[in-house]
Amino acid sequence: MEFKKEKVYSPLVATPTHNVSQAIKYGNLVFVSGMVGEDEKEVLKEGLEAQCEQAFLNMKNVLEAAGSSLEKVLFCQIFIAKREDRAIANKVWDRYFLDMDVAPARYTVVAPTVAEPYLFEITCVAGV
Repeated sequence: MEFKKEKVYSPLVATPTHNVSQAIKYGNLVFVSGMVGEDEKEVLKEGLEAQCEQAFLNMKNVLEAAGSSLEKVLFCQIFIAKREDRAIANKVWDRYFLDMDVAPARYTVVAPTVAEPYLFEITCVAGV
């Protein structure tokens, strides 16, 4: 069986500024690009916790546009600006994943130069 790449788009998430899709659906998987703390009007939220919350909401909206959900997330990669940001990122993570029978696998990267003025970014792979 041959799969075709499908572009995924949610109007509830800011349009990427580069030649990047919000997500790509391939077979029964969806690959979500890095989501940051901007709303659909490209307004960046203030502070780490607000940016984390918006990034998770963006990821949720893109997954739903792909016919998936947070429950089907297999793997996440998180980028934070400072090591001490991990506690706040974990607090927001728990709002979305703590009560799941099987939480996603995760990899966290401390990257001080993620991209000013962003303090947090998350990407994921999910089933459809």
